Parts: sequence; structure tokens; C-alpha cells
Amino acid sequence: MNYTNAFFKTLLLLLLISFYPEIVKSQQINKGIYSLAPADRWQDALISGNGEMGVLVFGDPENERIIFNHEFLYEPIGSANVEPPNIAKYLPRTRQLLYEGKYEEAINYSIDMARKEGFSKLLWTDPYHPALVMNINQPIFKKVKNFKRSIDFKSGEIVVSWEDKKRTYTRRTFVSRADNLIVQKLSGDKINCSISQDMQGARANDWATLREISYGIEEPIESTTSSWLTFRLKYKLNERGYEVVTKVILKNGKSEVDKNVLSIQDADEVLLISRIIPLEDFAQSQIESAKDEIELAGTDYEVLLKKHAKIHEEIFNRVEFDIYPNDAPRHSVEELIALQNDKPDVINPELLEAMFNMGRYALLSSSGKNPPNLMGIWNGQWRPAWSGDFTTDANINLQISSANIGNMKEAIMSYMLLLERISGDWEINARKLYGTRGYLAPTRTSGRRGLHSHFNVSFPGHFWLAGAEWLLLPCYEYYQVSGDRDFLVVRLLPMLEKTALFFEDFLVDEDEKGHLIFAPSYSPENQPLNQKTQSSVNAVMDIAAAKEVIANLISIYKELDIKPGKIRKYQDMIAKMPPYLINEDGALKEWAIDDLEDNYNHRHVSHLYPVWPGHEINPEDTPELFEAAVIAMNKRGKGNMSAHGVMHSALIRARLKMPEEVYKNTLFLLTNDFIYNGMFTSHNPRLHIYNSDALCSLPAVILESLIYSKPGQIEILPGWDEQMPEGRVSGVPCRTNAIVDELSWDMVKGQVVIKITSGKDQDIQLMLRNRNGNLIEKVSGLNRKLIDDATTTISFKAGETKEFKIEIDKE
Repeated sequence: MNYTNAFFKTLLLLLLISFYPEIVKSQQINKGIYSLAPADRWQDALISGNGEMGVLVFGDPENERIIFNHEFLYEPIGSANVEPPNIAKYLPRTRQLLYEGKYEEAINYSIDMARKEGFSKLLWTDPYHPALVMNINQPIFKKVKNFKRSIDFKSGEIVVSWEDKKRTYTRRTFVSRADNLIVQKLSGDKINCSISQDMQGARANDWATLREISYGIEEPIESTTSSWLTFRLKYKLNERGYEVVTKVILKNGKSEVDKNVLSIQDADEVLLISRIIPLEDFAQSQIESAKDEIELAGTDYEVLLKKHAKIHEEIFNRVEFDIYPNDAPRHSVEELIALQNDKPDVINPELLEAMFNMGRYALLSSSGKNPPNLMGIWNGQWRPAWSGDFTTDANINLQISSANIGNMKEAIMSYMLLLERISGDWEINARKLYGTRGYLAPTRTSGRRGLHSHFNVSFPGHFWLAGAEWLLLPCYEYYQVSGDRDFLVVRLLPMLEKTALFFEDFLVDEDEKGHLIFAPSYSPENQPLNQKTQSSVNAVMDIAAAKEVIANLISIYKELDIKPGKIRKYQDMIAKMPPYLINEDGALKEWAIDDLEDNYNHRHVSHLYPVWPGHEINPEDTPELFEAAVIAMNKRGKGNMSAHGVMHSALIRARLKMPEEVYKNTLFLLTNDFIYNGMFTSHNPRLHIYNSDALCSLPAVILESLIYSKPGQIEILPGWDEQMPEGRVSGVPCRTNAIVDELSWDMVKGQVVIKITSGKDQDIQLMLRNRNGNLIEKVSGLNRKLIDDATTTISFKAGETKEFKIEIDKE
């Protein structure tokens, strides 16, 4: 990016906003965004998707590019089916070295034995890649005027419009959930254009190419007629591949074909209907059956859009977040970024509200049979950073963090499908690496397999024990918010039991105080300050995950009234778990062992697992550890300033009731060049590496700041800073099988209103922390005093709704 040009563009936008506010006032898009310039690069393109397929639309009137993506298109590079080495028999020696404090020797020995058993090196996952780019070249007669490109979050439709020589042109695009189709409509006064298809994004400096892995694809096979475009590509290393088929329908005008370029003259309308088809066997083409299904879907754009929007809009609208007046001017993305940068010390409420909605839109649009990967579902290059895969030691849980409390069952179901698909391999990992039964999850996957082969001396990922529970916790949270007993018993419970089974077999040694020892262990991706290796003993994340899955199983068994013997066994295991430690700074230690020193300046905050996503450390039950966690977060640096670290820290700080710090974390994201002009986010500041970690997790940060919940408790505004004194949120599920139908607050007036519907008979403790006031029930008029963080207990019947007004005392 040319930062000099960017500076002058920003300055020009601010001048326009200051002197010509009527330009802005004409734009009113409440649930959507718009831009006043086409994308210069794919990262600035607008996105649409149905979970399975996605598109990136540049919006260039003259040289339009639409990049097609599919959630299952990963280039085979030969690593997916490689099983971990059989090194379980060497575990006793590895442990002995760790017990002696020889951490570096321990990891070197483990890797040496892995090589002895045939393990060559750390292996990368198959890289995520685009399907193709569709080029639409449309000559400009004079000069483009009144250009705008936009996304309607409620329908998922992208609209690009402009004027040229007093002629108006429009391109509309969406990806249908109802029909699994990419639909584009070009309309205007006499459309003259050419349409072609090409490979997208293969460049010499792509990330994996630097690892000397040759491209594993053959030349594409194209076919173009006046009615159909097809594009087929086979992978080299196996029989898989994919194909793309597009139907072309003209309203008036004519067309001709020359060397796979379709030229169209004088059309009033062009309709393009496409489908991407992953193939397990490239020899078995599905183009003809896809053509039949496209024909069956029909060729009326409005009908196709209406069918899709009915599904998409209902999901998107379940949660609403309002902190910017609906009748106020709406600014373009470029203007919003400029306005925020002009006032970097205060969050721009319009930008934050738009980012919340964009995050929900991206999560929904990239949740299909897979959850979002590192890029959501959108990618404009082959061999993206970290293969564009599912990175499991932090990122994927941040991607999915708003699914439950954001009322998006569809996202959690896509996530569960991924886990169910790959979890069989977790048993292979456990058996081969540690000789145990049960689950051991890897640190990354491309979604087909879950084998553990991404580790070496500098990245001892095979020492990470927490993975399976870390990955399954959002699914247990889904049960907490929904009460879906069938999901719990049939799908989730067997997986939780296999996760606990690993710890039953793995935790065999005790220290001199009778505490179980986690050896080896790993706190992603941090290294103790006094060591030269990341290998360790008693990483807090591993301990917390083990305690959590066992405690959750105890709770489930009691609820189902089953397995009393297991309950007793697991209660004994929890009693023998190593205690968390507090260091000389008063901070929660990252490793629960005396000889490993904390390294505060790191992007990962894995040892705060008992705070978020767990609930073990909280001010009521563990006040000393809670204060130690606060100190740990106050001392934590940002490391390389990765967006996932910023958002992870914000989620933890919301749980630690630190509204000022949550505000600062959020402001850091909004003011350090993390936001592209299509409102997607980057992994690092200065728009470095296209990545959806921050985008998809920001809604969770906001929702956790507004409403905290756990079984039997709902806390209001625990992490919300009063610099944003007024607003409203609705439709938020709580982890006690209840939903906050609406929460509104006006801190200037000292009023909070909350409406709650319970999904079961229960008592719920309601809390408004750090504030005193009166709670008044709307129907009964019941008036209760709230004093000094005290809770008030409200009784609900299943399906009952109650509304309360809280009048906050003036200080």
C-alpha cells in the first residue's frame, strides 16, 4: 500500500466531510456498508457468501474481477494423511528430563526419537486457495460518476453502481443459501462487455512457495459457449479437483465466443448463475447435473434473491446492537476509518456498530459445512499465510466465539461438523504420541484430517494437551444456551468422554505433595523467560482444560443421573490437580511450577483460560486468583500486536470486569490499520495479512462486555465503558438457557432496562456490578435494592418473560 497516497486520501475525505456534509447525509445504510471507490486489491474487495461458497467483488466498472471461493478447496501438498510418529515408548525418558528441569534436552530428545521413528520434519497443512477469478471488462464511454459499492448485511447482496455518459449501470451479486448458487446480474443501458475466467493468485512470492513446495495443480480446462462457462482443475497428488460452471442469460443483445472469451453486445441485462463443485474423483465430472440444478432453480434474479434473503436475514437479524442513531448520516468505510483516525482517543460509535454487524455477517457468510478458517471463506491468493487453515491453538475459537452468545446456531453446527469430521484422528494422535486412549487434538488442520504432524524443536505443538477441550467447549456452551439435550447426549457427550479419557491415562505421576503432573506440557506459543525452549511442565492452559472437561462431565452425569462411579473418580482427580500459582509480582503464573518464569510480552494469553473461555476464576468463587489474573493482564504486552491477541485479551478483560481496558483494546484495533476498505480485518497492523480473527471475534467482545452469563446468573454491563453511555442490544442467548430479549442503557439518566425470557424453570441471579440502584419489575412493580455487587434472585417458569428497570443511584 502507498501510505503517502493513503494519507492524502484520508485528508481529502475529512475535508469533504467537513465542508460538504450533504454528501454523507444522502447515504442511509443502517445494516450494511458502502464504499465510494473500487478495490485496488483483492483484500479491499467486498464479500458475500453462503457458508460453502464465497465471492470477493472488486467493484471496478471497467475491469471488474470477482474471485470465487469454496470452503473445501485446499491444495494437496502431501501432508494431510501423514500420521504422527510412534513415540509413546520414549515418553518415560522425556518426562524424566522434564522433571530434572532439562527442558531443552527433553524436546530435543522427543524430536530425535520422532525422527528415529520416521518423522521427517514439521509439516504444514494443505493451503486454502481460490477457485478462479471471473473478469468482466466493460469499456467506459466517458467518465464514471456517482460510483458506489455496498453490502446489505440483511440479504448478503453486493451492489455496484455508477453513471457513464448519463447512462446508469448496476451489478448485483449474492451467494444463495437456498439454492447454493453464486448469482450476478448486470443491468444498464446497452451493456457491452467481455467475460473470461482465469486462475487467481498464484505468484512467485506466495507464502508456501518460500517453503519450497512446488505447486500441485495441473493446467485448467476451460470451455466457453454463449450459454455456459466451465472451468475444471485437477490436483497432481491425488484424484481430487474441482470445477466451476456458469450459466449465461442475456436480455436482448447478442454474444460471440473467441478463445474462451465471451463478448456481449448491446444487452439490457446479463445474468450469471454459477456453482463451484469440489470433486473427490476428477474423472467423475458433475457439470451436467449441476447444469440441470441451475436450470431448475430458475433465472429470475429477484425470485432467487428473495429465497436466499428469507433464510439469511432471519439469522442475521436475531441479534441487534445499536449505539449510533438510525436516522444519523452513514459514512463510507473509507470515511469511517478516516474519522476514527482523526480522533484516535475515542471510539467512533458508527464504526464500532458497523464492525459488529460486519463481524456477524462474515461469521454467518463463512459458516457452511466448515466454520470460518483464518480467512473466513475469502481468499485471493494461492499459498496464503499459515496455509489459511484452521489454527486450533487460539484462532478458531476466537473466530467462533460469538456464535452462541450471538444467537447463530448455524455457525456452531458448522463448527461441530468440522470437529466430528476430524476427531477420529485425535485418537491416533493420543495413541501414537502418548500411548493413551482418548483425544489429543493437533494445533492446526485443513479440515479433512486431524492428524498431529505440525511440531518440531522450536514449536513443540505435540506437547499441547488442552486442544480437544479447548475446541469442544463452544459446543458445550451451545448446550448451555439452548438446552438441546439430544445434541448433548448423542453428539457431544461421547466426545467429552474421550477428551477426559486421555487425561485419565496421561496423568499418572504425582509430585511430592500428591498433585498430578502435566508432563510434557505447552502454553501456546510462549516460552518461559528463563528458558530457551517452549517445552514445559504444568502449563496452566493444560491444567485448566483438564479440570474443565472433568468438571463438566460431573455436571452432565449428575443432570442425567448416570455413572456415579465416574463422578467419584473424577472428583478425586480434580482434588489432585496442581494448584495455580501466583508469582512475585502478584500475577497468575503461566506455568504452575516454581522454576519457570513468566514472559509477559506475548500475543497469546493461554494461561487465562480459567477466565475466558472458562469460568473457573471469578470474583465470587476465587477472589485471590481473580486479582492475580487482573495483575497478569495488566502486565501482559501485545507481543507482535497480532489481532487475535488483541481480541483474546479484550475477551479476558471483559470477564475480569475491566471496562476501561476493554475499551482500550477495542480502540487499538480500530486505530492501527487493521481494517481494509471492504471492512475486513488484517492479522497485524498496517494491513498486514488478510485475516478474520478480529472481525469474527469483535462481536463477542462487545456482547461479553454487555452481558456475562453462566448457569443461574446474568450480569449486566460487566465490561462496558461509560464512554459509550447509551445504547441497546437484543436477542442475546445466555449460558443458563435464557435469552436477553433486550438490554438498553442510558448512563446519563442512570437507567437500565432488561427483558429476559427463560427456556426452563429456574432461578436466575441478576447482577449490576459496581453500581447501586433500585430494580423494578415492570408487571408486578416489585422493587428491590441492589447494593455493593449483590445479586437479586428472580424466579422463572419455562417460557416466561420478565422485564426490569434499574434506576442507578447517583454518586
